[in-house]
Parts: sequence; structure tokens; C-alpha cells
Amino acid sequence: LQTKQIIMKRPGLSRSITNVEEAIEQMRYILESEERKQLNDSNRREREQLFLVFWANRDPTPGTSKNELMDEYYARVAFTEENFSRGTSGGWRSDMGMIFILFGKPDDIQRYSSMQSNYSYETWYYFSIGQEFAFIDDYGFGDYRLRYPFVY
Repeated sequence: LQTKQIIMKRPGLSRSITNVEEAIEQMRYILESEERKQLNDSNRREREQLFLVFWANRDPTPGTSKNELMDEYYARVAFTEENFSRGTSGGWRSDMGMIFILFGKPDDIQRYSSMQSNYSYETWYYFSIGQEFAFIDDYGFGDYRLRYPFVY
């Protein structure tokens, strides 16, 4: 007997969203302070409605059934979960995850390792915006932390 998983797409939601509460938490990098306050002051049902309103306001093509920006954002979140998760830390919460979600795939990546010590580092280059981000893994476990520019 073969089983198949059926995923029902709710209207207004990206295909990759399975949990609205988690999807709201994953918006932390793009929410404005007033939006964050509204979400914190709302109950679960209101949060789901606010979620839909926030994404409707960001929809680049509001007359269509698809929200391309939401789809791209959550595709990036899914990519970070697959590629940057370490231990109990979700990939979207990592420094590399944050940068990838906000800016997408880098135009170029330079990787360096030190033979004398365990650390490695990567520099991601985004030529179109003239920005670079340096990540360092101090202990050799793949837990890269943003070192440049310092954004905390």
C-alpha cells in the first residue's frame, strides 16, 4: 500500500507555508515595528488575518492570485532550513539564513580555512548592491556567525 501526502493550499498563502504562526515568526526580518506591535497585541485568529493583510500590502501584483514576493520569501526560508540548520537552531534564525532571506543568493562566495586552527570563514558578495558579508566559524562545526558588517 502506497500513501501520498496531500497538502491543501489555503487562499492567500504561499505553497511552502504549513504553519502560519511559524511563518509570522519568520517574518521578523521584514516586519516594521508597528506591524510587530499589532501582531503582539492580537489573538491567534487576528494574527492570521494580519498576516494575510501584511503580505497583501507587499504583493507586487495585487490583481493576481499569486503573491510572488511571499513565494520568494518563503522559498528562501525553506532553502535556509535545508542548508543552514545546525543542531537545534533553525536555518532561518542563523546569520547566514538572515542574509540569504533578505538578499537572496550571493553573486560570489569566497571560502577560506585555516590549517593551524579550526576556524573557517566565508565572504558573500552582492555586486548589484555593493555589499559583502563575512561569516566566521570559530570552532569548525559549521556555525557561521556574521562578523562584517556588524549588524547587532
